[in-house]
Amino acid sequence: MKKALRTYTRDFIALIVLFAIGMAMLFVILSQQASALPQWFPLLGENRFELKVELQTAQAVTPGQGQTVNLSGVKVGDITEVELEDGVAVVTMQVEPEYAPLIHPDASALLRPRTGLQDMVIEVDPGTGDESIPEGFTIPLASSAPNVNFDQILASLDADTRAYLRLLLAGGAEALGTEKKSQEFASVLRRFEPTTRDIAKINGALAVRRDNLRRVITNFGLIAEELGRSDTNLAEFVSSQNEVFGAFAEEEDSIRATLRGLPGALRETRGALDASASLSRKLSPALTELIPASKALAPALQQTRPFFRETEPAIREQIRPFTGQVDQTVTDLKRAAPVLEESSAALTRGLTELNQVLNALAFNPQGEPEGYLFYLSWLNHNTNGAFLTETGLGPLRRGLFMYTCFTSQLADNTLATRPPLRTAREITRLPTTEEICPPTPGFPPIVTP
Repeated sequence: MKKALRTYTRDFIALIVLFAIGMAMLFVILSQQASALPQWFPLLGENRFELKVELQTAQAVTPGQGQTVNLSGVKVGDITEVELEDGVAVVTMQVEPEYAPLIHPDASALLRPRTGLQDMVIEVDPGTGDESIPEGFTIPLASSAPNVNFDQILASLDADTRAYLRLLLAGGAEALGTEKKSQEFASVLRRFEPTTRDIAKINGALAVRRDNLRRVITNFGLIAEELGRSDTNLAEFVSSQNEVFGAFAEEEDSIRATLRGLPGALRETRGALDASASLSRKLSPALTELIPASKALAPALQQTRPFFRETEPAIREQIRPFTGQVDQTVTDLKRAAPVLEESSAALTRGLTELNQVLNALAFNPQGEPEGYLFYLSWLNHNTNGAFLTETGLGPLRRGLFMYTCFTSQLADNTLATRPPLRTAREITRLPTTEEICPPTPGFPPIVTP
């Protein structure tokens, strides 16, 4: 590893510098984004309060484009996500934590355009009461209203509505048809003269603004022309940035894991630096005391120079060639060592398990029942004894027949109903109930039928 670092030191330093520049550019670009970053992102992450609203339509709502959430005309958050659930648009908003207690369960939301370019914002009415809402609260569809476009208003004018509109215009014409009514309407219009003067002033200001806009558009055209002359450099810059961000995207998981572990590493580094500072303060007196000894060591080092000059040829001509000859052998041994280590570890585990099994079989605690090996000989003896008896039909297995008092009483009851079985019982020479059942005090003795 050290040899590789010495060989490619410049390349390694260049990679570190490029990585540092890329990280700096990443932080700068992310800091200029309109959308808020999650809390786990270092330095730029923000802890937000999640709030949702159901809308009949989320037309022109585009998360990540700086569309805001306003409360009484003040920005309190951003729109971060739009989903479709059961045919209803659900918009997710991230609200600043200090404004979350102001929103109550009876809150309502309106989707409104901020400009004529359909730059949408959500106006939130906080509601009334003292009860606060939990994180992830959803404002229901009944408490929200979407944006109404002008074409929707025109679409609502069906044939009947247009007929009523014509009737309204005809009624207005009839109301202004007479001369008296016309003069009255003219006098009303004359009273609007101050208003028209103010409107003229407004139109003059608008004309000045139009001139300013003309100059702005002209300057913007000049800027665009300059950019057009440098389109090749701009295209190369965009392509290189695309490749850089593509590389960052491919390493997103690694960068995220690195950034997640960076705060802990910084804390550990700070602790290590504090410990190093304490060690340095404590070592300073000792190192100061060692200065005379170091000065006295200089003559001794000068006297060792002849020794190193004499040993240098042996190291260069004997030891160094020897290390070159055994380098391949050591490399082969290094490759075989992990496999041998795994095999040795597996063999060690197997022998350990076998040793534990044998220890368990041979264990015979003092004062406790006998161990497994004691009963192993009995098992061998009983197995041989069970198969040593033979008849004309072959080996006969021995067995143990348990005949209790209860079993004898059942047999007596069976003989009472089936007398032919009494002969079979007498042939087997089984003991009678009186012989194996002791008399119970207070009960009469059992009498065999």
